[in-house]
Amino acid sequence: MLFSLCSSVVCADLLVSWQSKNYIKKAFFEIAYKNEYQLGQTKLRRWQQPIRYRIDYFKLDAPVDIAEMLIQDHFQDLSKITGVVINKDDKNPNFRILLTRKEHYKSAIHLYTNTKIKNLDTQTNCLLHLKHNKQSELISVLVIIPVDHAMSYGLLPACVIEELTQAMGLPNDSDWVIPSIANDKSVLDLLTGLDYLLLKILYDNRLHAGMGAKTSSPLVDKILIDFENQDMIESSVLRVQELNINKYFN
Repeated sequence: MLFSLCSSVVCADLLVSWQSKNYIKKAFFEIAYKNEYQLGQTKLRRWQQPIRYRIDYFKLDAPVDIAEMLIQDHFQDLSKITGVVINKDDKNPNFRILLTRKEHYKSAIHLYTNTKIKNLDTQTNCLLHLKHNKQSELISVLVIIPVDHAMSYGLLPACVIEELTQAMGLPNDSDWVIPSIANDKSVLDLLTGLDYLLLKILYDNRLHAGMGAKTSSPLVDKILIDFENQDMIESSVLRVQELNINKYFN
C-alpha cells in the first residue's frame, strides 16, 4: 500500500534502508524496549508460555464474525512466525479480547484495566493492556476493541493486527519506524517485512525475557547476520504476503 504511493526511486531507497541490518536493529530496540506510556528503556518482554485466548463481548450481544475470523487467522500467523503455541481456551485464558461498542469503550477500560492514564477512550481506537511477571515474561493480556467504531472507520483489521502483534512483546509505537504497523501515522493494516523480522528477532532462542538492551545488543547483531546469510531479510516481504490474514485483502 505504501510503496504504490511513491516514485520508483523513492521506493527503492526506502526498501534498501529498512532492509539494512543497522536499521532493523535500531527499529527493534525502539519497538521492543520502549513503551509509548513509559519513559526510558525497559527489559525485553515476551511469552515464555503458550497463549490461551478467549473472545468476550461487553454490552454487545451479537457475535461479530469478521472480527473473530481476523483474530483467529492472525493468531495462526503469529504462532507460525514466533513459534509460540496459541490456542483458543474459553475456560482458562491468559489473553482476552474484549469486543464492545464505542459508547461502552470508556466503561470497559475502567472495569477491566487498572490504568491511571486518562482519556484513553478518546485518544485510542483500540487498547492493549499487558501484564508481566518479575522476569518480564508476559503472563496476561487484554485487548479492547470498540468494533462499531473500528468498522465504521475501516480500522478493524488494523486494530486486530496491531494490538495482537504488539501483545507478543513489541509494545511501542514510533513515527520513524517504517514500513511498520507500529507507526501510527502510516496507512498500513497488514504486517510488513520489517514487522516480520522484528517478531523473528524477539523470539530467537538467543534472547530471553528480562534481557537488558546492553546484553541483547551483540546477540541481535549475530541474529541479523544469520538472517542475512539465510536470505531472510530480503525474502521477508514475500513471507508476509503468504500469511493467512492476506486472504481478506485480495
